[in-house]
Amino acid sequence: MNNKIAIILTSIERDKLLFLAIKFILLYLQPNWMIIIGYQSKNKTITFSHPQIYAYELPYNCGISQARNDLIIKAYALGCTHVLLTADSILFNESMEKIDYLVQKLNENNYDLIGLNLENRIPWEANLELIPNQAFQLDFIDPKDKEKDLLVPCDIVRNFWIARIEALIKVPYDEQLIMAEHEDFFYRFKEKGYKVCCTNYCSGTYNKSESTPEYNKIRSENFRIGIQRLKEKYSLKSWVTYNRLERTQL
Repeated sequence: MNNKIAIILTSIERDKLLFLAIKFILLYLQPNWMIIIGYQSKNKTITFSHPQIYAYELPYNCGISQARNDLIIKAYALGCTHVLLTADSILFNESMEKIDYLVQKLNENNYDLIGLNLENRIPWEANLELIPNQAFQLDFIDPKDKEKDLLVPCDIVRNFWIARIEALIKVPYDEQLIMAEHEDFFYRFKEKGYKVCCTNYCSGTYNKSESTPEYNKIRSENFRIGIQRLKEKYSLKSWVTYNRLERTQL
């Protein structure tokens, strides 16, 4: 079966970042890739003439979880076999040419999802000013690990990964969590028996975020609501277990 990869990218009121991210993806675009964009913009309709780009306007304040689920369903309908999840704040680099190789490694090793590393990920995370007791254990590949095709079994990865679309359809994001769904997704993904790993093989770079009043307002409120719903979803005992998910070594 030929692999057909959907690059899923969401953007909320950050048009400049969206167009910059797309510009970098197009530098390395392969014939079997398609770019599927979900956007919310005060400029209303955004159109692209490229035959491998599909753009959809998101319902106002729908939340990132619903956006991702909707775009994964669209990718599935278009016949995609794998999803590469990225964001408007991530710039591809030349390593993205190795995506097809990573899919091959994913298939050979019977993994369902591979988390990808980013060049400036740790400094970027350090500047997030995460709320005390609401920050989660992060998965980092040890910088000492130099083997390029290293695959490390793990519990969670961050917002940059490639996965089999069949698994994503069966374990969608919890739309009630709005913007606090990420670790919950991996928690349930592994609970269902799917295999997750991370690698330092393929990297991009976080761009400095374009801050707009519209984006800040939506993100702040949605994150607050999502965290509250997340805590309500799990008992205290389950929450402690969930909150301490960390990289596992075999």
